Amino acid sequence: MESEFWFDSWEQGGTKTSFHLRDVHEHARMLDRLGLVAGARVLVPLCGKTTDLRFFAETAAEVVGVELVPRAVAEFFAENGLDPVEEEPDVFRCGNLVIRRQDIFRLGPDEIGPVDLVYDRASLIAFPDDMRQRYAETITRLVRPGTRYFINTLEYAPRLPSPPFSVGPAEVVERFGHAFDVEHLAAEPRPDHRMVEKFGLASLVEHGFLLRAR
Repeated sequence: MESEFWFDSWEQGGTKTSFHLRDVHEHARMLDRLGLVAGARVLVPLCGKTTDLRFFAETAAEVVGVELVPRAVAEFFAENGLDPVEEEPDVFRCGNLVIRRQDIFRLGPDEIGPVDLVYDRASLIAFPDDMRQRYAETITRLVRPGTRYFINTLEYAPRLPSPPFSVGPAEVVERFGHAFDVEHLAAEPRPDHRMVEKFGLASLVEHGFLLRAR
């Protein structure tokens, strides 16, 4: 899947996909209740313009979003009334909130620094099968032992040929089990999810996994 897909999707208001949510995701709130956000450095790959960024920034030491599409970055700051400083090329800061306008696959651990929590709300499932392995390798490279990594996925039938892709527990263990301890925290049927009606799905389950890097 080429980057042009995402540029086009944002230009069309997200009509190609079903990612952006207006409200803070319940899994973000769950991580806060578990004490994993306060005082932490939080990495949010493929952040788009998610409201979860501001939610985390209320208590985290620093929140770092990574987003390739310039329009998504600009809309996030504009819609939240924030005036960021470009502290280096394509790195925008507003207080303890940073967005790197960058390809996640080209991000190095030295650029991102030590991370306590990675919050993956539909990032893994944004990629087709072959790119999910590359993404898993990238995340593994960016973390350190003890880093917590939360993954939110959707598992649905019938499978679709476009994102968000269907990913269940077996695949998460297959891709990450060699480097992380994997805990399956949530498996919630979502018959009212907007994708069910939009794509005529027979079923959809939303999963939450909490991993710890070894």
